[in-house]
Amino acid sequence: MMSAIIASIINRGILVQFQFQFHCRFGFRFHPQFVLRNYSSYSGTFPTRRCVDVVDDPQLFIQSVRQQCKLGFSGVDIPVSIFHQLNCFRPRPSIVVFNQLFTAMCKIRPHPPLSTVITFCYQLELSGLRPDRHSVGILANCYSRLGRVDFAFSLLGKYIKLGYPPDAVIITTLLNGLIASDKLRMAIQLLDKMVKLGIQPTLVTYGAMFKGLCRIGDNAAALRLLRNMESKAPFKPDVVIYNTLIDSLGKDQLLPQALGLFKEMKTKGILPNVITYSTLIRGLCNLGRWDEAKDLLSEMLNNSIAPDIETYNTLIDMYCKEGNVDEARAILELMTERGVHPNVITYSALLDGYCLRGEMAKAENLVDIMVKDGIVPNIVTFSTLINGYCKSKQVDKAVVMVEDM
Repeated sequence: MMSAIIASIINRGILVQFQFQFHCRFGFRFHPQFVLRNYSSYSGTFPTRRCVDVVDDPQLFIQSVRQQCKLGFSGVDIPVSIFHQLNCFRPRPSIVVFNQLFTAMCKIRPHPPLSTVITFCYQLELSGLRPDRHSVGILANCYSRLGRVDFAFSLLGKYIKLGYPPDAVIITTLLNGLIASDKLRMAIQLLDKMVKLGIQPTLVTYGAMFKGLCRIGDNAAALRLLRNMESKAPFKPDVVIYNTLIDSLGKDQLLPQALGLFKEMKTKGILPNVITYSTLIRGLCNLGRWDEAKDLLSEMLNNSIAPDIETYNTLIDMYCKEGNVDEARAILELMTERGVHPNVITYSALLDGYCLRGEMAKAENLVDIMVKDGIVPNIVTFSTLINGYCKSKQVDKAVVMVEDM
């Protein structure tokens, strides 16, 4: 009963410090996990610089904080308040605890408080808490994501001064910063220097480079890097790297090369996944190679790889654009049989197919089915219908629909 009352107080926005004070003054032994859980449910603004000095079991509190960091935070206020509370403990927690908190803060979406993390890192250092390798890495990551890769590079000196030789983790962080800043030439030079210094790039390092090269459309450099990786790295490219390359080649309509990589990865025992197949199916559909796209869909199903909504939508859209609505409808039936529920994009694509053929009665029936399925038509749906009515010389229906909108 008492726990419910306190939870209610917290949810109404009363200071969470009240819970700690009540806990200590009246002797109720609430687990700190309860405090954090209720604290996390409140979305308002809490004080961030006031210390709570009544926590009678700091270690239990720290344990709960670490657990909360693993679960993540949905906003900034809670981790900021936790930081100031931890910083008031005497003796203070180790830098490892703060690193866990900062790492969790960097994962907050959609707007991680990177500048706040940087401020807290320096605040700890100025107050005498010595940073470690992870702390410097967090700082470099924050600067890189903020577009200040120059500041991130300046931390290399601190890294070495602390007694840590440059390793793959810090170099990969810097590579990510260069790639995000579109400094691919410098990133390639850094990767070469990394290898010359005897620092072995990781799979994450290579993955970052592939994403950067493919983002700017430098497929030739990406393919060279793939061959270099195969010959020099102690590990082999994985499905993620192949998917990145196949997607980039497909976007540039270099489908023969993409299909070549697809065959290569299967030969090497790297199993394609739904992303691999969906990417290739989209590329084949864009070139009107329907039979090959259907063959890939069959291969997916035979390999027990369940196509996702994007795969089905791609096929339906492309069939409809080619006027092959019957095939598109068959794909719709197949996806529903396999438990994949159509969305507004699915129905809008099929609707466009009927409208292009002037089959407005079937289009209207499809809209009825769509609404019965609980899918709300969007502006694309209405625009497609209006366009279909106009092309089939049913302008009066088009006018009525515009007026209803």
